[in-house]
Amino acid sequence: MANRSDFELHRRNWEVRPDQKELDLALGFMVRQAAMLEFFLHQTVRRLVGGQFGVLVTVGMQVSALLDAVKRITDAGAVPEEAAQEMAEISGKSRVAFRERNKYVHGARVIGAESSEVWTNNRKSGGIDQHPLEVEKLMALGADFAKLSGEVSEWYRHHLDGHPKRRSQPSGARGQAEE
Repeated sequence: MANRSDFELHRRNWEVRPDQKELDLALGFMVRQAAMLEFFLHQTVRRLVGGQFGVLVTVGMQVSALLDAVKRITDAGAVPEEAAQEMAEISGKSRVAFRERNKYVHGARVIGAESSEVWTNNRKSGGIDQHPLEVEKLMALGADFAKLSGEVSEWYRHHLDGHPKRRSQPSGARGQAEE
């Protein structure tokens, strides 16, 4: 178990390399947003299954299994065709985002003098793939997860709860209205 001196070592490293702190914060933001989408996907499957045992269906399910379950249930006619199409689009974008997340979360972080990379195993060639690790990419991916979470929650709010669709606001409009 890490102790206080371990934490202080990392804190000193951040002071020397603020770029690494920024990467860690961006990675944390992205992971938190991905977890939010995963939460909403669990809720979606539970809502589609319904009943008191809906929660038992999703216990221990990984994201890919949740997305597969949503597809099977919506394809089986649990919702109208329009709703199934809408969820298929959301699910497709979610699969791409989670694949990208996995690269950052499960890859090995390699810190260089000027930049950082993530190395992942290439299952086809047996080699190592190298990917740049950049704050902007992590923040953009986190923002994609946040948007997808909103789309999933709005989907079941509208299609499962029967609420009217909310009007979407152009990006930035929400922040301007609150000022």
